[in-house]
Amino acid sequence: MPISDYIRQLREKVGQAPILMLGVAGVVINAAGEVLLQRRSDNGQWALPGGALDPGEEPAEAVVREVWEETGVLVAPERVVAIHGGEEFFVRYPNGDQAYIVSITFACRPLRGEPHVNDDESLEVRYFSPDQLPPLPERTRLRIDLALQNDPRCQFRYTPQALGEDQA
Repeated sequence: MPISDYIRQLREKVGQAPILMLGVAGVVINAAGEVLLQRRSDNGQWALPGGALDPGEEPAEAVVREVWEETGVLVAPERVVAIHGGEEFFVRYPNGDQAYIVSITFACRPLRGEPHVNDDESLEVRYFSPDQLPPLPERTRLRIDLALQNDPRCQFRYTPQALGEDQA
């Protein structure tokens, strides 16, 4: 998997220790209501297209770049679906690198381009009907479901402890 110069330089300093990364993912929904997925080359699993932001990059521009790089589809981000992080977004990459991802998920509309493997990060790229999705991690299904609900609000999570409600 190619990594940015920024992450490469950071890894030279911290090795494989956990780092905090800001990432984006695109739930690309075509006119037929199908969802674009990529089968990742690093683990063979189906996933939303996306990746890490570069320093100084706008998140919406990052999702456009990442979806294009991985699928050959140019998209227009339409809204932020969710912002998630925490233990559920801890990743240990096949090379041993570790990261806690804070992921901004966008609902996107395809503008042009036919889905195809566009880089070495994908083995396969295609649209799926929402009722015929391949096996996916729960966090991916959640973000797809949220995008398909077309709710204009952004979803996020917190615990009562975060609000101090357990300190009564």
